[in-house]
Amino acid sequence: MSNWLYSIMPRQENLRPIVAATLAMLATIGCSSREDGPQRYRISGDVMYDGKPLPAGKIFFSPDTEAGNSGPGGYADIVDGHYDTSSGRAKGVVPGAQDVRVEGFDGQPSLKNDFHPKGNMLFPVFTDHIEVPESASEHHFDIPLNPK
Repeated sequence: MSNWLYSIMPRQENLRPIVAATLAMLATIGCSSREDGPQRYRISGDVMYDGKPLPAGKIFFSPDTEAGNSGPGGYADIVDGHYDTSSGRAKGVVPGAQDVRVEGFDGQPSLKNDFHPKGNMLFPVFTDHIEVPESASEHHFDIPLNPK
């Protein structure tokens, strides 16, 4: 190689601090805590469908931006009609106005439907709106047989 190329290429000893700093930064990002970001609060409750506990599903909470709320969304699994945003990998919900989306399943996985391990959908996605206080709270949802 020409001397010119050697002059613009970094030497191995010059790369060590850069590599060390990059690895430290990546480790910090990868090890961030569940508590990073805005304060989130636990929400739990029951989800009924046609007067009975919903066998399986997911519930999603999204800050209502039209009402001026912002922040990360939250979610929880619904098991035997109950959900809790502090269980599993869920992190809770930011306070304020929230748009809620519920997906409900019969809880009976089948070979015909491997796309949804929670079973077959019982109803189209159900939506609602709630206000989340700056504390842990319960919110219950009663989904009619034919939701709109």
